[in-house]
Amino acid sequence: MKNKIVGNMGLLLLAIIFSAGLIFAFLELPRLLDELLSKRVAFPGFDQGAGDVNAFKAELFIQGLHLRWFGYGSLLLILLLIVTGYATKRSGWALAGAVGLFIPVFGQFALSMFFLAGLGLLRVGWLPFLEVSSFDLLDLGKVIYVPYWILMWLLGLFKWNAHTFLTYLFMGAGSFMFTWGVLVWLRSRFGGKKVASSWIYRISRHPQYLGWIIWSYGFILFTPFINQMKKTWGVPSSLPWLLMTMVIIGICMMEEVKMMKVTGGAYQEYRSRAPFLLPLPGWLNRGLTWPARLVTGGGYPARPSQVVWIVLIYTVILMALSLFWVDFKKGASTDASPAVSGTEMAEIMTRLDEMGDSRRGIWPLVTELPRYGQAGMDTLILLSRHENPVIREFAIQVLGAQRYQEAEPVIVNALSDSVLRVRSAGIQAVGNIRSNLAVEKLIYMMAHPEINNQRFLICGALGSIGDHNAIPCLAEALDLPEYYNQTAALNAIMAIDPDTGVAYAIKELRDENPEVRRNAVITCIRSGDPAVKGPLGSMLGDEDFEVRLYAKQGLKRFEND
Repeated sequence: MKNKIVGNMGLLLLAIIFSAGLIFAFLELPRLLDELLSKRVAFPGFDQGAGDVNAFKAELFIQGLHLRWFGYGSLLLILLLIVTGYATKRSGWALAGAVGLFIPVFGQFALSMFFLAGLGLLRVGWLPFLEVSSFDLLDLGKVIYVPYWILMWLLGLFKWNAHTFLTYLFMGAGSFMFTWGVLVWLRSRFGGKKVASSWIYRISRHPQYLGWIIWSYGFILFTPFINQMKKTWGVPSSLPWLLMTMVIIGICMMEEVKMMKVTGGAYQEYRSRAPFLLPLPGWLNRGLTWPARLVTGGGYPARPSQVVWIVLIYTVILMALSLFWVDFKKGASTDASPAVSGTEMAEIMTRLDEMGDSRRGIWPLVTELPRYGQAGMDTLILLSRHENPVIREFAIQVLGAQRYQEAEPVIVNALSDSVLRVRSAGIQAVGNIRSNLAVEKLIYMMAHPEINNQRFLICGALGSIGDHNAIPCLAEALDLPEYYNQTAALNAIMAIDPDTGVAYAIKELRDENPEVRRNAVITCIRSGDPAVKGPLGSMLGDEDFEVRLYAKQGLKRFEND
């Protein structure tokens, strides 16, 4: 008995070490690769953030480093691994291809992936998906979020925003299931059994694969809500996850075909009493497996060709269902303004008061208000004066994002708020609505050191407003020590007066900070002014890789024009 207990404890420890090591390797190896490329091979970094400037930089990187070839080649390699794995019955190869489909999702998550244009080497494989369609092709996997939406709705009935809970629930349950499956598999192998059929294998014939699927589902629920630094390349994760999952399901079927040949009746007997992946009611299981039974004639897949057809059919069905959530008119405005009663609006106000300082709870309530038309906008103006600074901040932010001109007085008033976050929201909002009333106040704020950490926001707002009176203070900001303030000031001058902006950009090419020089080169290129060709040519020998790359690609553009 003592030996049995010691043996079981040893197997449990081995299963935990294996599972933890696998997850750790998945998270850590990309970081080590990043460190190798950035420090040992000296691959360049990349400015992070949204906007036309960063999108332009990304395009120059793609062209200069031939990343399209790399991206399309990566996708082709992944597909070859999957096809070869199925054709040769080598599940390991197909699994490598499936994980390759999911790797870009990790690149979306890994904020440290700065190499290769900041796209992250792991996300370059998404380039083909992003460039072949005018709509978000990667949204063709959105049907996978239906279980999450249902759970959020059910828990929302109890006024519980359970996103964080569900995220960690899926990841925790998946990790537990994977480890348990490994433990039972090890016990079966050490016990001389050819078919693992006890414990968790009674409720799933493939618990390790199921654990990975559930864990990765929680992972993609987490990634859209993190502080995504690479906003230029913030892309959906649903289709890569869907494709990966379907390939893994196909691998499970392939392994069952192999097990039938190896063990014969033993596996057939086990398969008749254990669910494939999840235990489901009979009527639901029959409905879900109906397409598969059409392919196999009512039985289990017996040939690789049948497995391939089943995977393809289910993938097409799920992608077709996702069409209900695809935005084919991306960026198109909507005039939908549902009627709202005074009681409903009062309920929203009450819920906001109950949230306290919970930013996660307040944000969805405030951002929902514009849907209610004029009543919602009037409520936002009222909330912009709320005693809770979080509510004030979000209300001002939404009013600015909606470019609601009638709110100009309260937005300008937010520039004098005692709370930093509210002032920041006000600065961005006056830029969004292009408030000329705010120019004098913004120029005053630029001259005072106590708002030093807001100067780059002020520069952006002044650039959006476009008042020429702001150019002198923006020119002074070019001498600030922080590169991000210099960059924001130059971009603002360029937005107000391109001719003046080009002259300042040429001067900035001689700045000692490479970040400033990079932005100056980009500014020169985007200006399209032939007068910058000479200064750009002088930057081809710059010590900074990105400066040289930008200058070279910019000169090519001028030659092509």
